[in-house]
Amino acid sequence: MNVKLSQQELLSQPLQIAGQWLQEGRPAAIATVIETWGSAPCPAGSHLLIDSDANFFGSVSGGCVEADVITQALDVIAHGQAKVLEFGIADERAWRAGLSCGGRIRILVTRLTAHFGEISKALEQRRGSRLLTHIQSGAQNLWTESNAGPEIVCQPFNAAPATAQSRLVVINQQEYFLNMYTPRPRLILVGAVHISQNLLISAKLTGFDVTILDPRTAFATPERFGDADLHPLWPQDYFDRHPPDRHTAVAALTHDPKIDDEALIAAIRAKAFYIGALGSRKTHAARLERFYQAGLSPHDCALIRAPIGLDIKAQGPAEIAIAVLAQVIAAWRSCSLE
Repeated sequence: MNVKLSQQELLSQPLQIAGQWLQEGRPAAIATVIETWGSAPCPAGSHLLIDSDANFFGSVSGGCVEADVITQALDVIAHGQAKVLEFGIADERAWRAGLSCGGRIRILVTRLTAHFGEISKALEQRRGSRLLTHIQSGAQNLWTESNAGPEIVCQPFNAAPATAQSRLVVINQQEYFLNMYTPRPRLILVGAVHISQNLLISAKLTGFDVTILDPRTAFATPERFGDADLHPLWPQDYFDRHPPDRHTAVAALTHDPKIDDEALIAAIRAKAFYIGALGSRKTHAARLERFYQAGLSPHDCALIRAPIGLDIKAQGPAEIAIAVLAQVIAAWRSCSLE
């Protein structure tokens, strides 16, 4: 069984399936890209999950070497010894796999261990994980955001999550692979307005999970937003069950302080990586006065991007949505979780 995954799903979906297989007690192996050269289509850290019946999920090469990897994985499942595989891809095989210039990839195949169930659970709870695997033996150690660990493991937790890359590391002259798992970034749009309709489409295309909140039921309708994750709720009612976190962006778009203010305050307290608010400078000045009176500090309030979006002289909902998304992406690519 082969499920074709998007680039954004190369990490997340195999891990979700891994958690299910572990609960079922299904023997399985997991192949991980640990090094690439040239135009390899799957980045380091990408996974291919294989069970003893040769069912598989994920990708390590876009389809070019998967058959060989599956064969080797079946041997790992049977005998337990980790394997390191290296493939050079060129000419016609490269073109079929989408590698226009060819390339080489190095892949580590290990048995699927309980660590991957913990990683899957942590991601469901929107917590990051770091898995350190010894290349020669396949021995593994796992840390989550709440656990201490060596500096080489802890440092990526505090780096910009979008730029923290899985990679090979050398510790005491031994080669290891450090897998870094980060929750998918989510964008919460407060206000089921025209800008949100445009933002929904473009933000999903760029890999964000998008949620729309608006207590005004005339605005928050499936007719206007299709099958979007739409909630006709006050922001605080939604946040009580699904609080924002450091991997969350919040954009307040209603122009109504009764709706926007509580969402912005919740985002500030959660240290969301991006907080933006629609409105003029005069409107924002009045907002700041309300927040100061509510006990927020100038430092807290400085986290709000207002007027929202990059200054590209945007006009109309579609252009404003582009300006907002560009600002959100810039924040995600550069934010620190320290």
